[in-house]
Amino acid sequence: MEKKTKKTVWIPVLTFLFLIFGGMVWGLLKPDQAYSDTENRYLAERPAFSWESLFGGSYTRDYESYITDQFPLRDQWVGLKTRTEMLLGKAETKNVWLAQDNYLIVDYPASDFEGEQGGQNRETLANALSYYVNSLGKDHVRVMLVPSASQILMDKLPAYSPVYDQSLYLEEAVKAAEEAFAKAGIEGGAAELFVDVEGALSPHAGEYIYYRTDHHWTTLGAFYAYQAWAESLGLSPLSDAGLREVSDHFWGTTYSRLHAGGEADVISVYDTEQNAVLTHNMTDQTEGFYDWEKLAVRDQYAVFLGGNDGLLEIRTDAEQEGEEEKTEGERVLLVVKDSFANCFIPYAAEHFDRIIVVDLRYLNMSLAQLAGQYGATDLLVLYSAQAFATDATVFKLGR
Repeated sequence: MEKKTKKTVWIPVLTFLFLIFGGMVWGLLKPDQAYSDTENRYLAERPAFSWESLFGGSYTRDYESYITDQFPLRDQWVGLKTRTEMLLGKAETKNVWLAQDNYLIVDYPASDFEGEQGGQNRETLANALSYYVNSLGKDHVRVMLVPSASQILMDKLPAYSPVYDQSLYLEEAVKAAEEAFAKAGIEGGAAELFVDVEGALSPHAGEYIYYRTDHHWTTLGAFYAYQAWAESLGLSPLSDAGLREVSDHFWGTTYSRLHAGGEADVISVYDTEQNAVLTHNMTDQTEGFYDWEKLAVRDQYAVFLGGNDGLLEIRTDAEQEGEEEKTEGERVLLVVKDSFANCFIPYAAEHFDRIIVVDLRYLNMSLAQLAGQYGATDLLVLYSAQAFATDATVFKLGR
């Protein structure tokens, strides 16, 4: 009986040792993975050893990140952890709320908006708006800072979830712009330049305006915001979203944090009849607003415009292909954006001859010079509010 008991005791010990040392050997022998399709990011590489980095602490810190990223079956372990926490009744894990109707909603902390970067970006925006209002006119300059799902879909969040009010950041951005306008001697207020995106989305909170497993808004959400933007410019917006479903198995970036929960999303596109020619980074050309091949990869959101380019020129009149300078009477929209604009732009193209799309994360040149080069008549700054507040490249907006 005693021998049997001893054998029973050794079973979990040996199992534990096998998992620890077996996992270590497996991790050392398996090839490193450079890129994670599920997380849409590059994974940490094995750090180079030096005595200086070891005693300075950077080597152990970087090696810990490397082990975390390259651990065997990492995605499966993350998913198991998430499912365990869900069974235990946790309402939030890895800064993601497990919300109603199978929504996975990112919890963006107040520090994202109230930090030093957020303040600097507000000031940069204010000064840039002052410059472009002087050169283009107030009726041709607009800002859209899109609130996240946590701001609009609050009814889906677990009870008593602490949520930062992102409208506070918008109020401070308007205030900074007002001060910049007063300093520059610009008459009238700056508030009219800021499209009320929250006001456009909130009445439709019960509709499918944000993805369940991704941080972006859906094309329907972008459509409602487009209508508010067009009306603010005195344009006649489309009355129907004109949506066509192209995928029913999209798993987005929020799901990639957890590898569990949620429900596959549907991607719909604006079914436009426009003949658009896209020039990517002044080199490659494609036709149409959508890259259908992206529906075969994990990041299906890249179907819109083919993903993010530093510079993208969109012509809706193929006869002007090859021209760079603005032609007589042509209306040219300059969009400075993050990826939230990608599904919005096909709607905006209904009202402009050309659209010049700039993603400051991937472009390093003077925006003012670019606006003059392409003969921009209008400016739209379109970001998710959280991305704008935390983006370290927004300073390029003031160049």
